[in-house]
Amino acid sequence: MKKNIQRLMVAIALVAGISGTTIPPQVIAQTSGGLLTAEQMKKLNLSVEQKQAVLRLTLRTNDRILRILDRDQQRIFRNAIKQGKSTGEAMNLVSLRPDQKNQLSKVMQDTRVEMLTILTPEQVKQLQGSR
Repeated sequence: MKKNIQRLMVAIALVAGISGTTIPPQVIAQTSGGLLTAEQMKKLNLSVEQKQAVLRLTLRTNDRILRILDRDQQRIFRNAIKQGKSTGEAMNLVSLRPDQKNQLSKVMQDTRVEMLTILTPEQVKQLQGSR
């Protein structure tokens, strides 16, 4: 139930962002954890379809990450996301075992490959320049 509420909040924030509506800070805090920051998404001038695809990819990636983490690590990860951290920032707060690092490396590699199918070549160059 809580997961569905969080997904709904992310969807609402995405729709509001697309329509230009101002999003309250408390909603932004609940909907962070993205692979791209809101600033990056704005700079890349993503289409509605691209924003939706990035959102779906973010949700799938975060779900895959949570399945790798133990209960304490999940708590740290979720708290960081709730505080507005990106997926990468949240992962930096979690102490990982070597086997988890290998699993997460595969998840992030898969995520990068899928992100390349969402973005145009120009957007990829622009994103690489902003990091």
